[in-house]
Amino acid sequence: MKKATTNGVCTYCNNEIPKNSRSILSHLSDCHGKIVSGTPSRTDYLLLLIQGKYSPDYWLVVKAKPDVTMKRLDKFIRDIWVECCGHLSQFSDKYSTIPMTRLLSQVFSEGLKIDYEYDFGSSTEISLSMIQNIEDVDEKEIQILFRNKEIEFKCSSCSNKAIAICTYCADEDEGLLCQSCIEQHKCVQDEGEHILSPLVNSPRSGVCGYTGPNDKQVKKYYRENVP
Repeated sequence: MKKATTNGVCTYCNNEIPKNSRSILSHLSDCHGKIVSGTPSRTDYLLLLIQGKYSPDYWLVVKAKPDVTMKRLDKFIRDIWVECCGHLSQFSDKYSTIPMTRLLSQVFSEGLKIDYEYDFGSSTEISLSMIQNIEDVDEKEIQILFRNKEIEFKCSSCSNKAIAICTYCADEDEGLLCQSCIEQHKCVQDEGEHILSPLVNSPRSGVCGYTGPNDKQVKKYYRENVP
Protein backbone atom coordinates (compact mmCIF):
# COMPACT_ATOMS: atom_id res chain seq x y z
CA MET A 1 0.00 0.00 0.00
CA LYS A 2 1.37 3.43 -0.94
CA LYS A 3 2.25 5.68 1.95
CA ALA A 4 0.31 8.90 2.26
CA THR A 5 2.15 11.95 0.97
CA THR A 6 -0.52 14.64 1.37
CA ASN A 7 0.05 17.36 3.92
CA GLY A 8 -2.69 18.38 6.31
CA VAL A 9 -4.17 21.86 6.65
CA CYS A 10 -4.61 23.24 10.17
CA THR A 11 -8.20 24.41 10.61
CA TYR A 12 -7.11 27.16 13.00
CA CYS A 13 -4.43 28.89 10.92
CA ASN A 14 -4.53 27.21 7.45
CA ASN A 15 -0.84 26.29 7.59
CA GLU A 16 0.24 22.94 6.14
CA ILE A 17 1.85 20.21 8.23
CA PRO A 18 3.02 16.67 7.38
CA LYS A 19 1.13 13.63 8.64
CA ASN A 20 3.17 12.47 11.59
CA SER A 21 2.56 12.62 15.32
CA ARG A 22 5.55 14.84 16.10
CA SER A 23 4.54 17.53 13.60
CA ILE A 24 0.89 17.39 14.64
CA LEU A 25 1.60 17.74 18.37
CA SER A 26 4.26 20.41 17.84
CA HIS A 27 1.95 22.50 15.68
CA LEU A 28 -0.94 22.24 18.13
CA SER A 29 1.25 23.57 20.94
CA ASP A 30 2.54 26.51 18.84
CA CYS A 31 -0.41 27.41 16.59
CA HIS A 32 -1.23 31.11 16.94
CA GLY A 33 -4.60 30.69 15.27
CA LYS A 34 -5.63 28.38 18.10
CA ILE A 35 -5.37 31.08 20.78
CA VAL A 36 -8.69 32.26 22.24
CA SER A 37 -9.30 35.36 24.33
CA GLY A 38 -9.81 35.31 28.08
CA THR A 39 -9.13 32.28 30.23
CA PRO A 40 -11.11 29.46 28.61
CA SER A 41 -11.93 26.27 30.47
CA ARG A 42 -9.97 23.17 29.50
CA THR A 43 -10.91 19.52 29.36
CA ASP A 44 -9.59 16.11 28.37
CA TYR A 45 -9.67 14.98 24.76
CA LEU A 46 -8.52 12.03 22.69
CA LEU A 47 -6.48 13.10 19.67
CA LEU A 48 -7.42 10.72 16.85
CA LEU A 49 -5.97 10.08 13.41
CA ILE A 50 -8.62 8.94 10.91
CA GLN A 51 -7.53 7.87 7.42
CA GLY A 52 -8.58 5.80 4.45
CA LYS A 53 -7.43 2.24 5.12
CA TYR A 54 -6.38 1.70 1.50
CA SER A 55 -6.22 5.39 0.50
CA PRO A 56 -4.28 7.08 3.35
CA ASP A 57 -3.84 10.28 1.36
CA TYR A 58 -7.27 11.08 2.79
CA TRP A 59 -6.82 11.83 6.48
CA LEU A 60 -8.16 13.80 9.41
CA VAL A 61 -6.98 14.61 12.90
CA VAL A 62 -9.77 15.30 15.36
CA LYS A 63 -10.06 15.94 19.06
CA ALA A 64 -12.92 14.04 20.68
CA LYS A 65 -14.13 13.95 24.26
CA PRO A 66 -13.60 10.61 26.05
CA ASP A 67 -17.30 10.16 26.84
CA VAL A 68 -18.36 10.38 23.19
CA THR A 69 -19.91 7.10 22.01
CA MET A 70 -18.79 5.09 18.99
CA LYS A 71 -22.23 5.77 17.53
CA ARG A 72 -21.47 9.50 17.67
CA LEU A 73 -18.12 8.88 15.99
CA ASP A 74 -19.92 6.84 13.32
CA LYS A 75 -22.20 9.84 12.68
CA PHE A 76 -19.14 12.09 12.35
CA ILE A 77 -17.50 9.82 9.74
CA ARG A 78 -20.76 9.59 7.83
CA ASP A 79 -21.20 13.38 7.83
CA ILE A 80 -17.64 14.14 6.75
CA TRP A 81 -16.72 11.32 4.40
CA VAL A 82 -19.13 8.54 3.47
CA GLU A 83 -22.89 8.95 3.84
CA CYS A 84 -24.73 8.38 0.57
CA CYS A 85 -27.60 5.90 0.87
CA GLY A 86 -27.98 5.07 4.56
CA HIS A 87 -25.82 1.95 4.41
CA LEU A 88 -24.88 -0.11 7.46
CA SER A 89 -21.52 0.41 9.16
CA GLN A 90 -19.40 -1.06 11.93
CA PHE A 91 -16.24 -0.59 13.99
CA SER A 92 -13.99 -3.52 14.80
CA ASP A 93 -10.59 -4.39 16.21
CA LYS A 94 -8.55 -7.48 15.40
CA TYR A 95 -10.72 -9.53 17.76
CA SER A 96 -14.36 -8.54 17.23
CA THR A 97 -16.97 -5.95 16.31
CA ILE A 98 -17.09 -2.98 18.69
CA PRO A 99 -20.55 -2.07 20.02
CA MET A 100 -21.76 1.40 19.05
CA THR A 101 -22.69 2.04 22.68
CA ARG A 102 -19.07 1.91 23.87
CA LEU A 103 -17.34 5.16 24.84
CA LEU A 104 -14.20 6.28 23.05
CA SER A 105 -12.27 6.02 26.32
CA GLN A 106 -13.29 2.34 26.52
CA VAL A 107 -12.05 1.58 23.01
CA PHE A 108 -8.99 3.63 22.13
CA SER A 109 -5.50 3.26 23.53
CA GLU A 110 -2.10 4.21 22.12
CA GLY A 111 -0.85 1.66 19.60
CA LEU A 112 -4.27 0.09 18.93
CA LYS A 113 -5.76 0.43 15.44
CA ILE A 114 -9.51 0.37 14.94
CA ASP A 115 -11.18 -0.45 11.61
CA TYR A 116 -14.38 1.12 10.31
CA GLU A 117 -16.41 -0.15 7.39
CA TYR A 118 -19.27 1.70 5.71
CA ASP A 119 -21.53 -0.17 3.25
CA PHE A 120 -20.95 -3.91 3.17
CA GLY A 121 -21.54 -4.03 -0.59
CA SER A 122 -19.43 -1.24 -2.10
CA SER A 123 -17.37 -0.84 1.04
CA THR A 124 -15.34 2.13 2.16
CA GLU A 125 -12.83 1.10 4.83
CA ILE A 126 -11.22 3.49 7.27
CA SER A 127 -8.51 3.12 9.90
CA LEU A 128 -8.52 4.97 13.24
CA SER A 129 -5.85 5.30 15.91
CA MET A 130 -5.19 7.45 18.95
CA ILE A 131 -2.22 9.79 18.77
CA GLN A 132 -2.37 10.87 22.40
CA ASN A 133 -4.56 11.95 25.31
CA ILE A 134 -4.45 15.73 25.54
CA GLU A 135 -5.88 18.54 27.63
CA ASP A 136 -7.21 21.33 25.45
CA VAL A 137 -9.62 24.24 25.26
CA ASP A 138 -13.14 22.98 25.92
CA GLU A 139 -14.91 23.29 22.58
CA LYS A 140 -16.96 20.70 20.68
CA GLU A 141 -17.55 17.00 21.36
CA ILE A 142 -15.75 16.19 18.11
CA GLN A 143 -13.76 18.84 16.30
CA ILE A 144 -11.61 18.70 13.18
CA LEU A 145 -8.08 20.03 13.73
CA PHE A 146 -6.35 18.96 10.50
CA ARG A 147 -7.63 17.73 7.17
CA ASN A 148 -5.61 16.54 4.19
CA LYS A 149 -4.96 19.10 1.51
CA GLU A 150 -7.34 18.43 -1.37
CA ILE A 151 -5.79 16.04 -3.85
CA GLU A 152 -5.48 17.07 -7.49
CA PHE A 153 -5.96 14.15 -9.88
CA LYS A 154 -4.90 14.08 -13.51
CA CYS A 155 -7.20 13.06 -16.35
CA SER A 156 -6.61 9.46 -17.45
CA SER A 157 -6.71 10.54 -21.10
CA CYS A 158 -4.78 13.81 -21.30
CA SER A 159 -3.23 14.51 -17.87
CA ASN A 160 -5.13 17.78 -17.35
CA LYS A 161 -6.81 18.29 -13.99
CA ALA A 162 -9.64 15.76 -13.53
CA ILE A 163 -13.00 16.93 -12.23
CA ALA A 164 -15.04 13.69 -12.35
CA ILE A 165 -14.66 9.93 -12.31
CA CYS A 166 -16.50 7.30 -14.33
CA THR A 167 -18.07 4.94 -11.79
CA TYR A 168 -17.86 2.10 -14.32
CA CYS A 169 -14.09 2.47 -14.57
CA ALA A 170 -13.31 3.40 -10.96
CA ASP A 171 -12.52 -0.17 -9.86
CA GLU A 172 -9.82 -0.36 -12.53
CA ASP A 173 -8.11 2.86 -11.35
CA GLU A 174 -9.14 4.52 -14.60
CA GLY A 175 -11.87 6.87 -15.73
CA LEU A 176 -10.55 10.13 -14.26
CA LEU A 177 -11.81 12.80 -16.61
CA CYS A 178 -11.21 16.49 -17.21
CA GLN A 179 -13.98 18.68 -18.60
CA SER A 180 -12.69 18.37 -22.17
CA CYS A 181 -12.51 14.55 -22.17
CA ILE A 182 -15.91 13.78 -20.65
CA GLU A 183 -17.82 13.73 -23.95
CA GLN A 184 -15.22 11.47 -25.61
CA HIS A 185 -15.24 8.88 -22.83
CA LYS A 186 -16.75 5.63 -24.15
CA CYS A 187 -18.88 4.89 -21.06
CA VAL A 188 -20.39 8.39 -21.23
CA GLN A 189 -21.14 7.96 -24.92
CA ASP A 190 -22.82 4.60 -24.23
CA GLU A 191 -24.66 5.42 -20.99
CA GLY A 192 -24.74 9.20 -20.52
CA GLU A 193 -23.18 11.56 -17.99
CA HIS A 194 -25.27 10.19 -15.10
CA ILE A 195 -22.58 7.53 -14.60
CA LEU A 196 -20.06 10.21 -13.61
CA SER A 197 -19.32 11.09 -10.01
CA PRO A 198 -17.63 14.31 -8.86
CA LEU A 199 -14.16 14.05 -7.37
CA VAL A 200 -14.46 14.97 -3.70
CA ASN A 201 -12.07 15.04 -0.76
CA SER A 202 -13.08 11.66 0.62
CA PRO A 203 -11.98 8.00 0.41
CA ARG A 204 -15.50 7.25 -0.89
CA SER A 205 -15.02 9.42 -3.97
CA GLY A 206 -16.43 7.60 -7.02
CA VAL A 207 -18.17 4.88 -4.99
CA CYS A 208 -21.92 4.16 -5.06
CA GLY A 209 -23.94 7.39 -5.08
CA TYR A 210 -21.52 9.48 -3.05
CA THR A 211 -21.24 13.08 -4.26
CA GLY A 212 -19.71 14.73 -1.20
CA PRO A 213 -20.85 15.92 2.22
CA ASN A 214 -23.54 18.38 3.20
CA ASP A 215 -21.71 21.64 3.92
CA LYS A 216 -23.93 22.42 6.91
CA GLN A 217 -23.14 19.05 8.46
CA VAL A 218 -19.40 19.61 7.94
CA LYS A 219 -19.37 23.14 9.36
CA LYS A 220 -20.50 22.00 12.81
CA TYR A 221 -17.26 20.07 13.28
CA TYR A 222 -15.11 23.20 13.01
CA ARG A 223 -14.64 25.97 15.52
CA GLU A 224 -17.05 28.81 14.83
CA ASN A 225 -15.70 31.39 12.36
CA VAL A 226 -13.22 28.84 10.97
CA PRO A 227 -14.13 27.93 7.32
